[in-house]
Amino acid sequence: MVLRPPARTATATVLAVLAVGGLAACRAHSAAPRSAGTTPPAAAAARHRPSNAPGDATPSATASAPSSSPSAPPRPSVSPLPTSQAAGALPPVIGRIPVNDKVVFITIDDGWEKDADFVRLVQQRKIPLTLFLANMAIKKDYAYFRGLQQAGAVVEDHTMTHPYLPKLSYARQKQEICTAADIYAKQYGARPTLFRAPYGATNHTTLRAAKDCGIKAVFFWREVVSNGRIAYQLPGGLHPGDIVLVHFNPNMTADFKRMLHTIQKQGFRPAAVKDYLPATYFQQR
Repeated sequence: MVLRPPARTATATVLAVLAVGGLAACRAHSAAPRSAGTTPPAAAAARHRPSNAPGDATPSATASAPSSSPSAPPRPSVSPLPTSQAAGALPPVIGRIPVNDKVVFITIDDGWEKDADFVRLVQQRKIPLTLFLANMAIKKDYAYFRGLQQAGAVVEDHTMTHPYLPKLSYARQKQEICTAADIYAKQYGARPTLFRAPYGATNHTTLRAAKDCGIKAVFFWREVVSNGRIAYQLPGGLHPGDIVLVHFNPNMTADFKRMLHTIQKQGFRPAAVKDYLPATYFQQR
């Protein structure tokens, strides 16, 4: 039985976790030439221990300011999951959606690889997906992602050029987020209201810029998938409401089937974000 309202009454705090594998995957799938100022974090970032791992002290609800070096990503914020957006409030940062059902939410980043068989797989199995797309990765083939959208996927924002946002000014961060949202509104018929920062790296300025671009929530993740294998942030495998991070890769179809098998073996199923988040999170400006 699907209990869709639980997120509306949930008051639990949501942990937004920076995954080691997620940082590495972002670097691997963002290797296209970049303009100045969009250099990804150094390799040391991949060894950075998640600041909000279980057992850590609870930080404030506002993301910390970035460090002076991109090799040490800022702490991800911890935010409650409000059922409505108060006027002027910054978007909450979500690493897990509080639910009772044994469901997980599959999110796919970037868009570099475009496997036609993967579209057919999503269509045939009716797999709900949330796509966080970087415009520089998809601009030569917007149509590919329309195929996934027609199969039920939701297109959301992952910036224009995949930069390390905490090193940029408010104006640059806003440009990265808003311009991509404007393009996707024209290409896919709906303006993104959800956002994931490249490398999962945000600061207070990122949340301000996201809000001013019409973003209602910033997504992190709990699990990272690489070569079809799931890396877990917490013991015990998958947990209800976990957000799973995947990247478009050259072996997408085979790797995705492997991941789906693991999800199903643990008694879970993929679910649509729109079925569990309050409707206010999808109201376009």
